[in-house]
Amino acid sequence: MKQRFTLLALLLTALLLLAQGAQAQAFDLVVAKDGSGAYRTVQAAINAAPTGRTTVFTIFIKNGKYREKLTVPANKPFLQFVGESVAGTVLTWNDANTPTFPGNSASVIINASDVSALNITFENSYGDAPQGLAMYITGDRVAFKNCRFLGGQDTMQLNSQAGNRSYFKECYIDGVVDFIFGAGRGLFENCIVYPRTRRDGGSGGYITAANTQPGQAYGFVFRNCTIPENRGTTTYTLGRPWQNDLGSTPTDRSASRVVWLNTTMGNSIKPAGWQVWDAGTVTSVIQYAEYKSRDFSGNLVNTSQRVPWSFQLADADTVNYTRAAVLGSWDPCTVVPNFCGHQDPAIAVSNFRAVKGSGPAPSALTWNSSWLIAGVQYQLFRSSARRGTYTQLYSTTSSVAANINFGTTDPIPSPGTSYFYYVRASKTGLATHVTDTLEISSTPTIFTSGTTQAFLQGGTPPSAAQNLLVSAENLTGAVTVTPPAGFEVSANGGATWFGSAAPLALAPGSAGAVASTTLSVRLNAAAVGTYGGNLTLASAGAATVNVPVSGLKQAAALPQSVVLQWWPMARSSQDSAAVRVAALQVSTPTLRKFVLSSGSAAATIPPYSRTYGQAFAPVADGGWTTALGGNGGNLNRTYYEQFTIAPSGGSAVRLDSVVFNAYVTGSVSNTKLAVVWSRSGFATDSADVTGGKGPGGILLSSANGGFATPILTTNTSAAYRLALAGATGLTLAAGQRLTFRVYFSCGSTTVTTRFATLKNVQAKGEANLVSGARRAVAQPLQLYPNPATAQCLVMHPAASREASIAVYSSLGQRVATVPCAAGAQQTLLNLTSLAPGFYVVRYTGDNEQFVVPLRKE
Repeated sequence: MKQRFTLLALLLTALLLLAQGAQAQAFDLVVAKDGSGAYRTVQAAINAAPTGRTTVFTIFIKNGKYREKLTVPANKPFLQFVGESVAGTVLTWNDANTPTFPGNSASVIINASDVSALNITFENSYGDAPQGLAMYITGDRVAFKNCRFLGGQDTMQLNSQAGNRSYFKECYIDGVVDFIFGAGRGLFENCIVYPRTRRDGGSGGYITAANTQPGQAYGFVFRNCTIPENRGTTTYTLGRPWQNDLGSTPTDRSASRVVWLNTTMGNSIKPAGWQVWDAGTVTSVIQYAEYKSRDFSGNLVNTSQRVPWSFQLADADTVNYTRAAVLGSWDPCTVVPNFCGHQDPAIAVSNFRAVKGSGPAPSALTWNSSWLIAGVQYQLFRSSARRGTYTQLYSTTSSVAANINFGTTDPIPSPGTSYFYYVRASKTGLATHVTDTLEISSTPTIFTSGTTQAFLQGGTPPSAAQNLLVSAENLTGAVTVTPPAGFEVSANGGATWFGSAAPLALAPGSAGAVASTTLSVRLNAAAVGTYGGNLTLASAGAATVNVPVSGLKQAAALPQSVVLQWWPMARSSQDSAAVRVAALQVSTPTLRKFVLSSGSAAATIPPYSRTYGQAFAPVADGGWTTALGGNGGNLNRTYYEQFTIAPSGGSAVRLDSVVFNAYVTGSVSNTKLAVVWSRSGFATDSADVTGGKGPGGILLSSANGGFATPILTTNTSAAYRLALAGATGLTLAAGQRLTFRVYFSCGSTTVTTRFATLKNVQAKGEANLVSGARRAVAQPLQLYPNPATAQCLVMHPAASREASIAVYSSLGQRVATVPCAAGAQQTLLNLTSLAPGFYVVRYTGDNEQFVVPLRKE
């Protein structure tokens, strides 16, 4: 039977703490999930810790899995985290660098200096890819002892442009791609560095990806470390040089430095040892070196096939890589007594996985030991119920310390049932480790992602669609998607719609799964009124999933949205006087903590251009790191560009959306944007945009442009259309104003050429609304549709015989002219010859001209 604590484990922990001295025992705060400490969460303890300390402030964390995304702010130095046991104290989260998980993907972010941790596991459980950090360090003098770092791609980033120092003593670090990376200075002593077998079947990986900055004497130094063999299907190089590639300029090219001294390594390391990033790598500035690398038999590794630009160090060279040489004036051995001394390794199982078999193939149960310990018994237990009776399925004992990979197989459970597994690892004299319980299920399950906002339908046409994601597994039949009365759903982008009378059926594949599918939802009611209920997703044997939806159908058609104000951003930040409706005042945006590109040779991008629009960053040459004064990969409410929209005279204006093109040049590392608006200039109110469309179509609610759910931008300038306040928008009366702010972030550590860009910023809505006794005035010129593709219809006043319509590019060149038929009130424009982009349509009649922007897609 599983037990959370054992008397032996508690005794050993107490002895360890005694060995570390009175300082480590005098805990200032205690965290415990069961409520027996001062706080139940680690972040709450961090928040309660004092700022500006000059001596250690200790936080003891009792055993438990703490599912938190943690940040140690820069103003809280000298925090020390002590876990009850390295196997039992786990700080975990599962973000990744994807649109579904926007933001810094790190489970733990340490921005403070003089932080230390002992006996703790730091984990990002997302998987092998994409980027998902367990640890992100920007502070100086950060030390770890007897800790585990579990991840996949980019497990750990030592991120500093100034060579800030980190120290790792007898730690375990694993991953698959660049899993120790960054620009900081890191010393790793007696650590286990485990390059795992890739779960995606990939045959290659990389341990380090240092982007050591020019002029720094040290990057990553590994002393007396071990690289165990994995399961044999993935081979690795010791490192590759991040940011020394085709995209780097001589001024920002990294001079990567990685040295392995007295390393024990297996056959998982490729004979070449190292590799370039791409064809643009300049190897002459790289320092990759080894000293007496040995195999597990104690023999020197054959380095004759190492890349010719790497080095084999001589005995005399090693004096340059002592602890004092690498870390300089900082001595991490003073963190607590015996911090740099040896500690016997603990039993800790890592990477316990249960992979369901397919067809006749059985399920695979695999795991590895974190530290090299011979004589450990591994027992695999199974039950048909999570809290049922577990019986031993498999047992093995490690014969030699170097053998750390274990596993077995088991038939898949019968349809409609599940198996539950855990591993118990034990050895006399050591604390036992019992893993989490994993499930292999043959139970049909339906998954959904996303929520909807209230729908609004005006007149006959259906409402705008909103999207959800749906998937399923272990199915024995189709997933039936039934909308409530008045609503419709589509699984093919709106080509075919299904209602409550004839629901949508999503058929599973041969493996009983429905791949992730975008489900579009709209209100298409026949009668005026309110509508609501649940969108139900059901399949035989699966729990029914209900997604609430609500909406309103009104008799009146929805108001037409036209461009009211336009900031092209191609030559300056001024708005276009030709496009701005008379109901609005002149307005120029302002930057806060962002500055325009310097346009220098280092920046490479001008402050304004037709290609990029406006280019800006926290630093004029395009840097974003906190060391340069930027906000890095995290959105910050003090870094933004602000736009103001204000009615003039006695006019009222309805605003429904903002449209713009945006991206961050040269990077997709935590490149996020969000838009927030206010009626009070952010003095008393603030609201997020409510979603809209991006380059991939309708934005999901998890990445819809809100500050907490930002958009993760792509690597090219893309159009975004974001609703300010749902389908109805908002109305500004005379004398009121609306302010909206566009926030950006970028996690790239490159110090130049990374710029946020904005172009063709538009505020859309309807001007000249009825206000009091004032009558509404119709818009004199409207385009349908806008944006358009092949053609659009221009609605204009009754044309005279000389009336015509001209189309101008965003730089003012006339690209098309079409005469208007006398007396006509509409003219069709053929757009097939125009390239995608923004244009201005000008109608010229008898002594009158009207102008409106057009977007060609």
